[in-house]
Amino acid sequence: MKPSAIQTTILWQRVLAEHSRSGFLIRSVVFPLFSLLVVVVLCSGAFAAAPVPPPPETPGNLEQRHEPAVLVVFNRPIGVFRGTKFGYPPAARVKAMTDRMAAFLDRKIYGPVASEARADGIVITIRGEPAFAVLPGDIDPAAGKTLEGTAQEIMQLLKLALEEARLQRSKGYLLLAVAKGAGATLVFLVLCLLLLRARRLLLPRLLSLEQRLAKRLSARSLVHLGQFVQILRWMLHFVWWVLVLAFTSEWASICLRFFPYTRPWGDTLQENLRNALLGILHALADALPNLLVIAVILALTRGAVVIVRGIFRGVETGQVKTDWMDVEAARATRRILTIIVWLIAIVMIYPYIPGSGSSAFKGMSVFVGLLLSLGSSSVVGQFTSGLVLMYSRALKPGEYIRIGEHEGTVESVGFLSTKIRSIKNEEFHVPNLVILGTTVQNYSRLAEQGGLLVHTTVTIGYDAPWRQVHALLIQAAKNTPGISPEPPPFVLQTALSDFYVEYQINAGLAKPQDRVEVLGALHANIQDQFNAHGVQIMSPHYLQDKAQPVLVPREKWHTPPTAPNPGQLGQGQA
Repeated sequence: MKPSAIQTTILWQRVLAEHSRSGFLIRSVVFPLFSLLVVVVLCSGAFAAAPVPPPPETPGNLEQRHEPAVLVVFNRPIGVFRGTKFGYPPAARVKAMTDRMAAFLDRKIYGPVASEARADGIVITIRGEPAFAVLPGDIDPAAGKTLEGTAQEIMQLLKLALEEARLQRSKGYLLLAVAKGAGATLVFLVLCLLLLRARRLLLPRLLSLEQRLAKRLSARSLVHLGQFVQILRWMLHFVWWVLVLAFTSEWASICLRFFPYTRPWGDTLQENLRNALLGILHALADALPNLLVIAVILALTRGAVVIVRGIFRGVETGQVKTDWMDVEAARATRRILTIIVWLIAIVMIYPYIPGSGSSAFKGMSVFVGLLLSLGSSSVVGQFTSGLVLMYSRALKPGEYIRIGEHEGTVESVGFLSTKIRSIKNEEFHVPNLVILGTTVQNYSRLAEQGGLLVHTTVTIGYDAPWRQVHALLIQAAKNTPGISPEPPPFVLQTALSDFYVEYQINAGLAKPQDRVEVLGALHANIQDQFNAHGVQIMSPHYLQDKAQPVLVPREKWHTPPTAPNPGQLGQGQA
């Protein structure tokens, strides 16, 4: 139990008052260094005494229901008091003891310390005057101590605290402590400089080693070498910081023990550091069997992943041909099986992880489960849609498709979205759920078998001979680059409307990826053919026929600026 703020303030006032009488040198030298050490200890949290839990209640010790209290004399814990006296709880008893000890220190009474056995306990005396009593209820039943043994321990600690209070008033002792602290600080700074210099010397050597080895190894080995060198750098930084923290802790502990008032803090700091290191070593020793099991599970998992990768790698690279699985399905299956294998490994490893049963791990599990439950609905739907697209072979990378208003080449089919690159070099990521709910036009799938037809529609008046219109449309298709000679172009009359006839020209497309460009060139060639033969295209809506056909005279075809001839598109001619 920590000393109260009132007790600490009283002790500080007394120490400050005593130091004021000790001279200007003590006030200006001792207290700055002392304050620095106090800040270090307060930051480390090592000055607080470990709380002692109260003993369990039994029918024979009902008076021990109160919280135990710690008596602190001159910043040193003397003993833990648990019993009650005349109805006063341990906290009230300790407060009275603290006031009595403060009175002894004000009178500069530092001993001798003795004990006197009485009917209700053992009384501790200082120079024959009663200081406080140790009662049977103050004994810790879990530690198996006796009343006499407990009183002897309290007496020894009280003698040490009184001796430290006496030394604190000695100017010569404090000057010697300041000199020792300055020497320890100088040694600490020299060690830190040596560590810094060693670090600066080792880092360039690592870089030089990496450059020398990089000239002798292949690109694949460079990846492993870079990882190895990065690990060495990390280990170097880690060891450097551990040594700096260790030297700092040891310096603070040594300097604190030079001064009587801060000596308990130095002892506690060193003890806490030693206990922390021993706790880490014990935890590593206890966790070693579980870590070996984790290593075996990871090795088996790694082997299973290698086997899965080897089975499907042949299909992915095209070395193995199968009718039941293509490249994309093999890649997706490999990834799914790899994820499943690692998930099984994580489930098996989890009970063997040190601290897996702690509240922190349980809270993290709840948090991860909450995130998955909130965001899994849409993700699972997209993931399932991606699997459907992959295994149904609806889309393949390299195919030219149209999804809604997006048209382009399929770059990849992922688990969550499909990437499409348009002819304008734009990249679209279409969610897989959208693809499954939309009609997809695949221009490449059947083009390899019977060819793909590109078509467009024009409307011509009834006064134009339909045979002439057919010939003009076929000739325009033949003049268009990118049109395949097989199958030959043909015309369909799709409708006989009120004012015009609808003609549809159909022609084979050599490359599905050139569909938009070829269609644009076909439209330009149709305009040229119909203008050259004086046939009016009636696609614009109007109310009555003009006296003259709506045509572009041949002499105005190349009025500047002029675009390239559609028959020469793609040939680099103006």
